[in-house]
Amino acid sequence: MKDKIKLIVVLLFIVIIAVFFIFKSKSKVETGVKGNSDVKVPNLVLYDQYGKEHNLEEYKGKVVVINFWATWCGYCVEEMPAFEKVYKEFGSNEKDVIFLGVAGPKSKENLNNVDVEKEEVIKFLNEHKITYPNLMDESGNSFSEYGIKAFPTTYVINKNGNLEGFVSGAISEEQLRKTIEETLKK
Repeated sequence: MKDKIKLIVVLLFIVIIAVFFIFKSKSKVETGVKGNSDVKVPNLVLYDQYGKEHNLEEYKGKVVVINFWATWCGYCVEEMPAFEKVYKEFGSNEKDVIFLGVAGPKSKENLNNVDVEKEEVIKFLNEHKITYPNLMDESGNSFSEYGIKAFPTTYVINKNGNLEGFVSGAISEEQLRKTIEETLKK
């Protein structure tokens, strides 16, 4: 009986490891629009954790990285330091690259949104020393408009304001940097 339990535990462990590696291997930058960079993305007009309004249309001429995330998402939390580092490397939104996180805090109007309340999201950002702008979508509309089905999901938008590519799942610091550099060259 003990041998059967050991065998089941070992098999379960192998399955868990296999699922983990399969999930990790799927988080590659997907373009799905290769050769066609005319795919428009929905405009975003939202306020960040500092109270500043961001309008995606105002960033034409720059590469924009939009990362949809949640405080409860382990992969989101794992990749945030890389986003913070690359955000600073590319000029802290003062040059040719704009970084925007998008959180979906619950609100009185939308209790079913994807995350905790706005104040808790801001506290989370401060505790994790995340300084890049994180937009607060208390309506949840941007999550629907961008078809977010998994966290994290990152979109890269080219200088013309069109979709360059996206990643559904975590993105490594190297992938993020390489994708931005390639998009800047176009």
